[in-house]
Amino acid sequence: MTRTTGRTLALLGYLQTHREWSGAELCRRLEVSPRTLRRDVDDLRELGYVIDSSRGIGGGYRLGAGSSVPPLLLDHEEAAAIAVGLRGAALSAVNGIEDAAARALVKLEQTLPSAVRHRVRDLERAIVPLAGAPSVDVDALLAVAAAIRDARRLRIDYTRHDGAEVRREIEPHRIVRTQDRWYVIAWDPERAAWRTLRLDRMRPREPLGTRFTAREIPKDELLERTTRSIATAPYPHHVEVVVRAEVDAVRAKFGPTVAEVRDLGDGTTLLRSGSVDLDEAAMYLGMSGFAFTVRSPAALRERLVVVAQRLREAAGPA
Repeated sequence: MTRTTGRTLALLGYLQTHREWSGAELCRRLEVSPRTLRRDVDDLRELGYVIDSSRGIGGGYRLGAGSSVPPLLLDHEEAAAIAVGLRGAALSAVNGIEDAAARALVKLEQTLPSAVRHRVRDLERAIVPLAGAPSVDVDALLAVAAAIRDARRLRIDYTRHDGAEVRREIEPHRIVRTQDRWYVIAWDPERAAWRTLRLDRMRPREPLGTRFTAREIPKDELLERTTRSIATAPYPHHVEVVVRAEVDAVRAKFGPTVAEVRDLGDGTTLLRSGSVDLDEAAMYLGMSGFAFTVRSPAALRERLVVVAQRLREAAGPA
């Protein structure tokens, strides 16, 4: 490799790791003059890289988006991480992405050093996908992501939890992935309220709608809102209990897709969850290993007595 080629690749490496570089900073790092830097940038453009530049004081360079994807400079760990991610995508619950991920994985693995390739394949052999999770369509996922990126309203056909079909116009803000489902956090202009919608029940319609001003969602509020919508809102029975344990222990046991938890400050934790059946809720709480007191509903107390009696009868005489 010539010094010029090595310097050009070094320039590409910088452009791929930073949003924008000033010309002065790149000259300092590469130890070249502004004229040489401009020549190296032109060399990269001739190879197919789209490099945006701005003139004047404070001007600089950044790697732009092109019609094709030129080679990326990856170290061994980065390449292995991408390979593992592609394998997960090939086994994912996103319809339409499996074949593309598999093709990209084959191309990437051909370029990996032998030791790294063997490490990736060892990990691939150890991964076993679980069936049964609802799948989402890759086109729907990309349409929502594009609407979020461009801050454009999205018209959708949506299947509610009761099976009813509705048409909505939403302002999508975030995509949330839980253990086995994808959700869209969106503002509903008609209801003037936040909504948490399952992506697998969503069918976006084109074209995108008008632009909107994105609303700020603090990270803690986003987590709380999403947890409440997933763990409680869709269910006919809403359960609230006080658990005699620290909040971290309760959160570790139940997880954000099962329950919403809040520290009460005295070594106890408020737990809210939803269930299709109160007997199921009684069993789940009983198996948690925690002592707890029911706040609501009153019917849960009755079902706990019934379930406890069944367990005593099943155990037989002492």
